[in-house]
Amino acid sequence: MANYQPGWKNARMAYWDGLAYVPIACITSRSEANASNVTEKVNACTQGKTVKTISGITRTQSVSGEVVDADSLDELRVLQDSLEAHTFMVYRTSGIDGVTEVPEYFEATIENLNADYPTGEGESATFTMDLSIDGDYTLVDPHAAP
Repeated sequence: MANYQPGWKNARMAYWDGLAYVPIACITSRSEANASNVTEKVNACTQGKTVKTISGITRTQSVSGEVVDADSLDELRVLQDSLEAHTFMVYRTSGIDGVTEVPEYFEATIENLNADYPTGEGESATFTMDLSIDGDYTLVDPHAAP
């Protein structure tokens, strides 16, 4: 039986703008996919048998959430339009005195970005996006002073 993994209550996402981490979203759900990149070969040397080799891992994180402010979706579009990887930080607070738990950092490129703009009064804009992770997750801020 798998161990229970608690949800990320009060989770937030921020990105590095070159000077500081900028809050961009309140996360309502987050999922992760890790796919092995497999190459196959069949030839005389393998005696006609298929030999599979894992050449790497493709990591994708899908995030759904509410935007932090009116500019958040525009900022996400600018990040996507740059066609470059950016540093993201996902963190959560306990909800008690705003205590932040250990955040995760990762480099990623925004592959898909979708927005929903409800027309009801008092409703928040929401979004979903898929992030292609470049490398591994880390608990160490890559932009922290040495």
